[in-house]
Amino acid sequence: MGVGGYLLIALLIFLSAFPPMIGYGTYQTLSGFTFGFGQGFPLSYFSALAGAVACFWLSRRYLTRYVHRITARYPNLEAVVHAVEKKGFKLFVLIRLSPYPFNLLNVLFAATNISLAHYTLGTALSLLKISLHIYVGANLTSFAKHIMGNDDDLTEGERRAVTVRYIAVVTGSVLATAVMIYVYIVAKRAVAEVTAEDSEEATAFLARNDEEAVYAHDHLDDDWVAWNEEDEEDERYVPLTEQRHSDRPQQEQSPRTDPS
Repeated sequence: MGVGGYLLIALLIFLSAFPPMIGYGTYQTLSGFTFGFGQGFPLSYFSALAGAVACFWLSRRYLTRYVHRITARYPNLEAVVHAVEKKGFKLFVLIRLSPYPFNLLNVLFAATNISLAHYTLGTALSLLKISLHIYVGANLTSFAKHIMGNDDDLTEGERRAVTVRYIAVVTGSVLATAVMIYVYIVAKRAVAEVTAEDSEEATAFLARNDEEAVYAHDHLDDDWVAWNEEDEEDERYVPLTEQRHSDRPQQEQSPRTDPS
């Protein structure tokens, strides 16, 4: 296919990292079928990595508020965001390895506090799993001949290769399925733990606020009583000077009696 074929496959894989583009796995398999495993794997790997990083960066720069509004509508997505923020890089890689939609995660992780460097590193590690897609695509020709019943066209070496490939595909599929199930369970458990922790923190916060409110109310009552008692004492207390001044007008106004 030449340079144009490489650019076309690379562009399709790159664009499939952006939702709502579909066909991510299909393009990976097509890359292996067209260029073989040796050339198809690096082409697919770096195209997918570049697309994921570009989608993450653009989403964080321009779509953060929109992503937060979307996650607020779906508690499960919001729980995943909180879980990644609390558990950090390890859980991020586990979720990346699990069978979640690749392009949707690129946007979802933009709402977390994970750095671009950690996102790039974790995505680069998780993309090693695309080797299975490339391998399947690279061996579609031999599989097609075998499935169509053209075993006579296969050489002895190709027949041994078909047997080895079947064993490798079955073994790899079983291992990949087991790993995905394990990662899914671990990620789901971590999300549940973070959700429970958030609930406990919220309960503790509300209880602490209630205690502070009761404490403030009790002390307010005590202060109010003390202020009332002070006011009553001030009303009962009349200084001696005020009494003298109050008696003096009465004495001045009293009529004088004539001694005669």
